Amino acid sequence: MDYREALAALAASSRPGMRLGLDSTRALCRALGDPQDQLQGVLVAGTNGKGSVCALVAAIARASGLRVALLTKPHLTSYRERVQLGERPVTEEEFSELAFRTLEAARRGGVDATHHELLTAMGFLAAREWGAEVTVCEVGLGGRLDATNVWDGGVAVVVSVGLDHQAQLGNTVAQIAAEKAAIFKPGDLAISGARGEALPVVRAAAAEAGAELWQLGEQIDGAWEGAGLRVRTPARELAALSLGVTGQVQGANAALAVAAADGLGRLLGAEMDEGAVRRGLEGARWPGRLEEVASCPAVLVDAAHNPAAVEAVLGELRAAARGRRTVLLFGSMGDHDHLGMLARLSSLPLEAAVFTRADAIRAVDPEVLAREWPGGSERLEPAAAALSRARELAGPEGAVIALGSIYLVGEVMAELGLGLPPDPKVAWRPAF
Repeated sequence: MDYREALAALAASSRPGMRLGLDSTRALCRALGDPQDQLQGVLVAGTNGKGSVCALVAAIARASGLRVALLTKPHLTSYRERVQLGERPVTEEEFSELAFRTLEAARRGGVDATHHELLTAMGFLAAREWGAEVTVCEVGLGGRLDATNVWDGGVAVVVSVGLDHQAQLGNTVAQIAAEKAAIFKPGDLAISGARGEALPVVRAAAAEAGAELWQLGEQIDGAWEGAGLRVRTPARELAALSLGVTGQVQGANAALAVAAADGLGRLLGAEMDEGAVRRGLEGARWPGRLEEVASCPAVLVDAAHNPAAVEAVLGELRAAARGRRTVLLFGSMGDHDHLGMLARLSSLPLEAAVFTRADAIRAVDPEVLAREWPGGSERLEPAAAALSRARELAGPEGAVIALGSIYLVGEVMAELGLGLPPDPKVAWRPAF
């Protein structure tokens, strides 16, 4: 089975989209010998910032000399990004072998697995087979019934809680917080960046699970001091830290990541020293997050996909737009609050807006986006053509701001020749 065949087989053999519940994933992992039970590490949930925290924790652990498997989702240009061993994504050959073994296990066990469940099991299998000393895994959707919650790594993080995926998780922040904090398990170190009405729910979940809780703003703190970051955890206090990821919001993410690294050190019986923390944070990379990926005109991409995420980067977007002709390139998923995102983006000093949609089943029609936009706009598909038009409208001295969906960001980066080579097309488009 080659790589294209592996992608096609995953598409043909799995249910598209998400199915909340753990039974199928448990059965699938059992058929693979329960690889997750042999892994220690960090499980990370949250409305926004969970991928960044994963990347930062993994970078610190790697800088400590540990073998680190990083399991994230979704991807920008290739499914291979979702399973990283050390500092590299799995090869096409490795991905194909993982897919073959997991699909065979599903067949033998009579498991009707979803796409997400298959990929989750593949990640745990890869980490075990590679001999990972630390596994860092990003939750897909929610937490309580997400496929990744079959695993207890020993450290569990809820980065943030906001309104997103209400149809699956609940209509209030408190309800969503309960879903996310359900990743806390007995004996875990629970780490939280939750605020407001989510905080008492997270506290209660940790207490009920019998997990020790370190809370941002209490046991943990992160504050920018000039160009550097000061972080305090129960284990240490460090100042003048530099980050390899961009944006003011990454200060809080870095504080949570350092706390998670301290938890890992306690779990493994080997503290990660100050040098490793500094090197890890400075060397961390997480593509597609407030990243300038082209010039003449500048193209700035961000994976913000809900109003809270847009709000968090609005200051940086405003600074990027100041003094130059700036064009918005926007596409969203139909089950995300695109109206809320567009309301916030309309405050930017924009010359024009171009709406498009990524090649994903859930992508919203650009005509719908245009009707929600308060000014004039253009609608163009596919995303590559929309990017070309947005750059033309911005002019060589201007800027294009592309956001609204990680799938859109991935297609922009692929068009610019960035990241892993795009996957070969198969008949089925990703639903998540």
